[in-house]
Amino acid sequence: KLQNRSALMLLLAVLACAGLATAYDNGLGRLPPMGWNTWCTNDLCGALDICTETEIKSVVDGIKAQGLDKLGYKYINMDDCWSAETRNATGHLQPDPKNFPSGMKALADYIHDAGLLFGLYTCVGTKTCRDGRPGSYGHWDLDAQTFASWGMDFIKADNCNRPSNITEQEAYGNLSQALNKTGRPMFFSLCEWGDADVQYWGGDFGQMYRIQMDHLPFWHFPGDAAGKGIGQGTGDIIEYIGTLRPSTFVRPYAWMDPDFLETLFYPTLSFVDSRTEFTFWSLWSAPLIVATDLRNLSAEKKSIVTNTEVIAIDQDPLGSAGDRLANYSTGAQVWAKRLANGDQAVVLYNSHNFNTVSVSVNWTMLGWEPTASVAIRDLWEQKDLGVYTQGYSNAAIKPHDVQLLRLHPSS
Repeated sequence: KLQNRSALMLLLAVLACAGLATAYDNGLGRLPPMGWNTWCTNDLCGALDICTETEIKSVVDGIKAQGLDKLGYKYINMDDCWSAETRNATGHLQPDPKNFPSGMKALADYIHDAGLLFGLYTCVGTKTCRDGRPGSYGHWDLDAQTFASWGMDFIKADNCNRPSNITEQEAYGNLSQALNKTGRPMFFSLCEWGDADVQYWGGDFGQMYRIQMDHLPFWHFPGDAAGKGIGQGTGDIIEYIGTLRPSTFVRPYAWMDPDFLETLFYPTLSFVDSRTEFTFWSLWSAPLIVATDLRNLSAEKKSIVTNTEVIAIDQDPLGSAGDRLANYSTGAQVWAKRLANGDQAVVLYNSHNFNTVSVSVNWTMLGWEPTASVAIRDLWEQKDLGVYTQGYSNAAIKPHDVQLLRLHPSS
């Protein structure tokens, strides 16, 4: 693995000369993708490793019936659960015949007829991460052509079982090129876990790249998985990304991916934790791919995933990401993100596990004159709070909770 950015940049220059560092520019990914993934639906976030065409169709129907597609939830993505254990006689990938008796093309047609988009999982190694299904290593062109022939719109590539004689950049570069050569635009997601300083090169190979180890539906969880980070819980991810200054790397067509949203996974991710999760993913312009069930939304879940004002922060056309501006010993934190119209999204966050804290932001922190008049709107409460000068303070933010504000300076 590369030890510093200079070595990484040198390697990328070599790869570019070899034709391997072609940017994945196919017109997709101007804004972060939104949708659903199988990982935590009818499953324990991959522990059972189950998905079926019946499940997929029912989620498509549920998304349409509730109007989620009109809010931007377009991608229907299957994770490491769909493939048969072996390739077919001609060496092609094939779906599990029991769970997908109609085949991938028929399922893609069903999804496309509903006006939605279809995504599949593969791996740049010899086998996938779950149950040793066939990976795409050494089959770059064949698998890319297979995905295109099925009508795929989104490909996620994991990083398990990658042979030691090929680097992450080479492996993802090979699959990126192969996908581009098919002539079918497909959104390419690098599930590389944040290794090898992927934030410096991931956007040259795909439209989104994982920045850390797998996310699990807990607030804190020890970091036992492969990849970068300090843990696998939602709070752990927030702390790790706070050290990265994501605005340095995030841009249109190159989205930093903290992994799936695991909104209201029962019983380990509460309403407050889930709302905070959605807040930060939106602040980072992260993909909003929900892995829990989007059928028959509860009132609580609907209040989170259908809040159009929060979604607008994620989908803001400037395509930047929010950074942590202040981190106090009390657990109080201040984060901010610049928006296309000159507004700023500000998160007042309490990272403490037990104490209620006061969190304040002042205009100097945001690069504004202290005397500026700023209109403030609370996006979760969906109400205007008034016009303020100097700054704004919330004296009672509960543990793990946030206040998400949109600040509009007067002209």
